[in-house]
Amino acid sequence: MNETMTSYIEGRSCAGCTMCCKLLSIEVLNKPRQRWCTHCDIGVGCKIYDERPEECRTFTCGYLADVGIGEHWKPAVSKMVVSLATNAKRIVVYVDSDRPDAWRKEPYYTDLRNWSKAAAQNRGELLVSQGRDMFVITPEGETNLGQVGDDQVIIALRKSGSGGSEFDHVVLDLDDPIFEKMKLLKDPDAAKAASPEELSEARREVDAWWAQQEKQG
Repeated sequence: MNETMTSYIEGRSCAGCTMCCKLLSIEVLNKPRQRWCTHCDIGVGCKIYDERPEECRTFTCGYLADVGIGEHWKPAVSKMVVSLATNAKRIVVYVDSDRPDAWRKEPYYTDLRNWSKAAAQNRGELLVSQGRDMFVITPEGETNLGQVGDDQVIIALRKSGSGGSEFDHVVLDLDDPIFEKMKLLKDPDAAKAASPEELSEARREVDAWWAQQEKQG
């Protein structure tokens, strides 16, 4: 992939690497994860670069953007793509299905455990997408959430434990009514457009949902 270098770490580039064109989904192109994009010239770049979708334009490759990610994480070498959320609270590592055990090898696994500790300290989370399965990596270990589709979202439930804050995770469909309520409460523009009654009802339903999840946990 060719990209402007202004925000990249000096000495790093996408040269020879197109792994994001395989491992990530592109909704507007109906491209699922783990399948090469039809517009990708593998190992060279994007054949529609100037007209590429917004999802591709805004994607942040951790290897290119984060100095704390070692050179060994270059996707063409590691067969993994590190995706950084814009709010820096979530890191997702996408693993090539042709190399499903890549993240368990060294030095990658040690890096992941260290990143999970940093994430926990910052109330963030570290996820590993292996094929269709999604793993949550924490300082205590790992949890397989099973298959998580592109039309689903992972919700972290923070609770108090003997060692401080701990998290459980729930997978919701993007069109789940409770997720719509959560988005309404978190989106300032949507909240501004809603009536006080709608906001109050959304807050009541979300609070009740959280309470039910805590009881089940």
